[in-house]
Amino acid sequence: MNGISQKLGYAGLIPFVFFAAAVAVGTDWAIEPFILYSALILSFMAGACWGVLQAHRDHVSPVELGVAIGVFLWGWLMVYLPHTAGLAGLLVGDWVLIGLERRAVFLTSYKPDYRTMRGILTLVVSMCHIGVIWVLLS
Repeated sequence: MNGISQKLGYAGLIPFVFFAAAVAVGTDWAIEPFILYSALILSFMAGACWGVLQAHRDHVSPVELGVAIGVFLWGWLMVYLPHTAGLAGLLVGDWVLIGLERRAVFLTSYKPDYRTMRGILTLVVSMCHIGVIWVLLS
């Protein structure tokens, strides 16, 4: 994986960390952009999965294609739920995509360094979601 892809991947964490930190210090306005950014990134990642699946249509099932589209739609539904439920749902969507990416078509399409980065990014995003949920429930 080239350097720019890694830099862009990790740079994508900046809004998650920024808005989560803003929520943690009591900034009321930060929850909405956090949720919207999360839904945007989840949609982007679902689209990336859709692209991989489309590129290998002879080796994927309709269920796998349905999961990619379903996660996209799920993510946008979460925007309209109460904050804690929406955040939990977005977190579930992130992990459903990680599960989808464990399928054989992704293991042959994604290089190991990308899979490692993807795992790290999802872990940080998950911690941000859990932290924001915790703050909202406190």
